[in-house]
Parts: sequence; structure tokens; C-alpha cells
Amino acid sequence: MRPLAFLLIGLVLAVSCKQKDARTPQPQDKPVAELSTISGGDSARLAGIRNEHMVLGTLFQQKAGEYRALCYQAFNLGKLLLDKDLADKSIDKHRVIVLDVDETVLDNSPFQAKCILEGTSYPINWDEWCKLARAKALPGALDFLAYAKANGLSIYYITNRKAHLKEVTVKNLKVLGFPDADDEHVIMRTTLDSKEPRRQELLAKNHISLLFGDNLNDFSDVFEKKRTDERNDLVDDASKLFGQRYIVLPNAMYGDWELALYNFDQKQPDSVKYRIRRQALTAF
Repeated sequence: MRPLAFLLIGLVLAVSCKQKDARTPQPQDKPVAELSTISGGDSARLAGIRNEHMVLGTLFQQKAGEYRALCYQAFNLGKLLLDKDLADKSIDKHRVIVLDVDETVLDNSPFQAKCILEGTSYPINWDEWCKLARAKALPGALDFLAYAKANGLSIYYITNRKAHLKEVTVKNLKVLGFPDADDEHVIMRTTLDSKEPRRQELLAKNHISLLFGDNLNDFSDVFEKKRTDERNDLVDDASKLFGQRYIVLPNAMYGDWELALYNFDQKQPDSVKYRIRRQALTAF
């Protein structure tokens, strides 16, 4: 009886393995790397995984106490540096603070969340989000800018939002209580993406005490359209300016840091971007 029992067990295992090997592939078996080949009938599944790489960055901004701590840290440092700047009596120009808007004073993570959930990307739904004027202030931003204003500084918001969004951008800032939230101090994107001409125009008549941003381009045009390794080298070259004149806000959701991985070619298929991100990782 024992040999027969072993024979039966072997037959059962053989049949089971054969059935497993012949299993019809299910949709979840399709690798993420094949995103660009998913048919229209799979649009719901495509929407669920296309922006999966953005999930943790968006949750970090929306849920992490560490994110809030980094924002407070940035603006608390801003107060210390502003006090130091105010103590410099050799400065004879009017002092100003220059800040980016998105992810520097306004939190647009709900827009990113919608992109994730619906499998879309900028500019889809961007205008609609901005027109709601419901973005919240980053932790610490209002207190710091109120402090700067009380010490006689003017506040300028240099944003790369398009000009047709100026009214709703001013509205959002004003509703939250940001100082100098008006047409003069909210400077929208021109025909150029670069913010350098707008910064230089302010610098011609003012002393820029501090610059705040979430993207290296918010500080200098030397960082614009540079490869990842070049950006890092340039940061090293300017290391003494960070935490002294440049203050960076955290943004793990999007930015030139990601675009640099794709060589600034946003039109590449999702499958190509997926492979680029994996290849860019450094493992042991």
C-alpha cells in the first residue's frame, strides 16, 4: 500500500503543477513596465497604476509629521536669517522676500492625489483646481511672512503659473491671509519658463533678503535644464548659499529633479519612464 500511496501523491502533484503552468494570465500578471501597451478596455486598471510612483510622495506631503516639521524648520530658519539680514546696516536698498508659490507657500497635493486616482497628469484638471482657490498654506509660511512684513519687507511671489490664472492665484493667497497678495506682488510666468529675468528685475531696485522655493530653478538659472549629475554638482558648488540665502521646501511629488531623469522629455511612454526610474536607482 505504501508504494501505491506515493504514486497517487505524485500524480496529484503533477496534475496540479500542469494546471498551474497552464493558468490563463490574469490582468494583474501584466507587468507595470508594459503600461504603454495596455488596451483601451483596460483603462480603469491603467488609471490605477499609471501614477503609482507618485503615491508615497503625495502621502508624505499630506500625512507625514516629518513633512510639516521640515516646513516649520524652513520658515523658522527664515526668521533667524532675516534677523541677521536686518542687522546689516550697510544695506541701503528696500528689502524684499521672494518666494515660489506652488509647494512653497501653497499646498497642491489634492491636485496630485486626483492625478493618481484618475490616471491623469498636468495640465489635465490643473486650471480647475486653481480656480477653486482652495489650496492650503504650508505650515509656518503665514507666520514667517507676517513677521517679514511687520519688519518692513515687501513680499513677492514669483510663480510659473500661467498668466490667465493670476486672478485666482491672488484670490487663494488673499483668502489665506498672505501679505502683499495683489497684482503687483504676484508675478506670473511670462513667455519664458525661466524666473531669472523676473528676479533680476526685482533685484535692480531691491535687496532680496531671502529666496524660498521647492525647485532649484527658484534660486538661480544655473540649475535650469541640467542633467541629474550636473544639478547635484551645482548644488555642491553653491552649498554655502543653502540655509543662508536660499531656503528649500520639500517636494517629493514632482519637479525638475524628476524631469531630469527623463532628460526633460515628458512625452516618453509610461513604460519608458518606468524603466528609467528603475535604472536610476542605486542598490547594493
